[in-house]
Amino acid sequence: MRASKSLYVAYNDCEGSFALSEDAVAWMADHGVKGANQLLREVSKSMSRIFPRVDDSLIGVERHDTLLALCIKELGSEKVSGERSLIRLREIKGKKYMIKNTGGIETVLTPEEIIWVEVG
Repeated sequence: MRASKSLYVAYNDCEGSFALSEDAVAWMADHGVKGANQLLREVSKSMSRIFPRVDDSLIGVERHDTLLALCIKELGSEKVSGERSLIRLREIKGKKYMIKNTGGIETVLTPEEIIWVEVG
């Protein structure tokens, strides 16, 4: 029997919302994420010097994307996190997870951790 492969899931661990920093987006662009490249081009063309709020969907990656996990490991949580966010990784076994959001603080849950109410 093969051992199940671990996955890493990115989540926000503070009040606010999941947001990637400009450093994280640049790292992702340097590693071939097309959505990150496109976003950086759009930002460089704009007149605003304020970097936009960037979540995972804006650059086209999933929370369990291996490049996103590598970015967080290499840059660290503080440097990868955008305004009002603290991005961390949670290692999970298996292929199923959900992200629960309470006041901006996210929790990664796996099927084994979900307590189901069973109607008798």
